[in-house]
Amino acid sequence: MNTDQRKTEIILALDVESRLKAKDILSDVGEDLRWIKIGLQTYLRDGPDFIRELADGGYKVFLDLKLHDIPNTVAKAIESLAGMPIGMLTMHSCAGSECIRAAVAAAGEHLPQTKLLGVTVLTSLDDAALKEIGIADSAETQVQRLAGMATLSGVDGIVCSPLELEPLRRILPAEISLVTPGIRPSNAAQDEQKRVMSPAAAAQLGANFLVIGRPILSSPDSRKAFQSILMELSEEAS
Repeated sequence: MNTDQRKTEIILALDVESRLKAKDILSDVGEDLRWIKIGLQTYLRDGPDFIRELADGGYKVFLDLKLHDIPNTVAKAIESLAGMPIGMLTMHSCAGSECIRAAVAAAGEHLPQTKLLGVTVLTSLDDAALKEIGIADSAETQVQRLAGMATLSGVDGIVCSPLELEPLRRILPAEISLVTPGIRPSNAAQDEQKRVMSPAAAAQLGANFLVIGRPILSSPDSRKAFQSILMELSEEAS
């Protein structure tokens, strides 16, 4: 069973080519959707106004900017988001503990209602890709290292692939949220993702949030695709 008894929620990764397309998809998916991920592509194109529009429409916003820079720059970037209706915000854990602590302090002052999440190893990377950039350890070991350091530095949650859910649930405090991309229903293509899992399996291992994009966005019937995933999660919970 899911070791965290909170309901596992779906976050729709709204990474599409235009604001109009995004609105059409939201209309198609329907009123059961609560969380929207705004990534770098959409944020650079549509800016804070779109985030406010989504929040005004009743959605919760996961702003996935994956901040990574020197501590002062990351802190100032978070300060620039002050007052924004953001439920969750990401930064790279590999920025280091000093940077994370600066980000946590800035978020506490300027975004007190926002969960700060530490991204560990991107789901597009596997052990071979890590070796290319000088990391000899496996993806699982690197994820555990970064997640432990980020948690000690004060983040509210961790972004990891579903393959690391079980070991992280064993070593991290129960209150730490685990946010999981790399979710693919059994009938969906993996695309460039290398470390993937089904929605039900990820929920069973303790994911609080599942970030899902193309299996819904690319479906000829996005509402049906979304509802199918909800049904899978409901069956797992029962």
